[in-house]
Amino acid sequence: MDKTTEQLIKNINLLMHKRGITNVTELAKNSRIPQPTMHRLMAGEIKDPKYALLKRIASFFKVTVQDIAEQDLSHAQLEQNVSNNPEKVNFKQVPVVGGAQLGNGGHWVNMQYPVGHGDGYINWPTRDPDAFALRCSGDSMKPRIKDGEYVVVEPNHGYLPGDEVLVITRDEQVMVKTFLYERDSEIMVMSVNEEHLPIRFALSEIECIQYVAGIAKSSLYVDN
Repeated sequence: MDKTTEQLIKNINLLMHKRGITNVTELAKNSRIPQPTMHRLMAGEIKDPKYALLKRIASFFKVTVQDIAEQDLSHAQLEQNVSNNPEKVNFKQVPVVGGAQLGNGGHWVNMQYPVGHGDGYINWPTRDPDAFALRCSGDSMKPRIKDGEYVVVEPNHGYLPGDEVLVITRDEQVMVKTFLYERDSEIMVMSVNEEHLPIRFALSEIECIQYVAGIAKSSLYVDN
C-alpha cells in the first residue's frame, strides 16, 4: 500500500471516529457509496480512487478532497460540525414494482404500478422521489445479492465504476451488474459471481442504466 493510500484510509478512519461511525458498511450507507466500493477503498485495493468518489466522501465529512487525500488530519483542527452535525438520513417507503432476473438473458417483470405505488414496500433511506425496489431471483450476483432479496434503485442518482447498476437493454434484457467502464461507445459490466463472465454492450443496445442504492433483505419487505 503506498503512502498516499495509507494516509487516505487513516484520515477516513479518523473522521469516522469523530462522527461516531463504527464500521465501513455504516459509512457506505450514510455517504451513499456502494458497500463493495467502500470496502475495496478501505482495504487499500483501489490504488487511484476517482475524484468523484473522494469528493462524495469529503462532502459527507464536510472537508475538502485535498484534506482527506493529502493531509494528515490527525494534526489538523477540523470544523466542529464534522462530529456534531451528522447528515440527516430520511427513511421512505420505497415501492416494490416488480422483479429482476439476475443473469445473462435476465428480465424485469414490470407490474405496471403507478409511480410511487407497488406490491408492498421497503423502508429505505433515500432522497430520490422516484426510488423503487425490485425482488431479485437468480445467482449471478451471489454472494452480494441472494435469490429473494431486493435491490433499491435510484433513477436520479449518478453512478461510478464499481457501482452496482440496473441495466435495461433495448431488447428487454434486465440485469443487476457491477459497472466497470464506458468507452468507445461501449460499456462493460460484470457479475460478482465469477462463473458469469463480464459483458460488453454497445451504447446503442442500452435503454437505460440506473444506480442501485443498496440491497434489502427479504425481512425488510412490508406488505400493503
